[in-house]
Amino acid sequence: PSPVEVTIGREALDRYERALEMLSTTERALVIARVEMGSSYAEVAEETGRPSADAARVAVSRALLALASHMRALERGAP
Repeated sequence: PSPVEVTIGREALDRYERALEMLSTTERALVIARVEMGSSYAEVAEETGRPSADAARVAVSRALLALASHMRALERGAP
């Protein structure tokens, strides 16, 4: 990758990490389990006490929406 691509990648990763810290403990656990650990929705349900894989899928989707919102705010320069 070019230096620009490396810089953009690093900036995106920094925003991701900062946005992750802005989530609630539960939201953070959901995102980490699904995105970083690659857990299935059934595994996420078991790990987080959700009653079903579908409930975990909905919870993960909501957590990812919150994460994306925080990342957008950080990209616009919000603290």
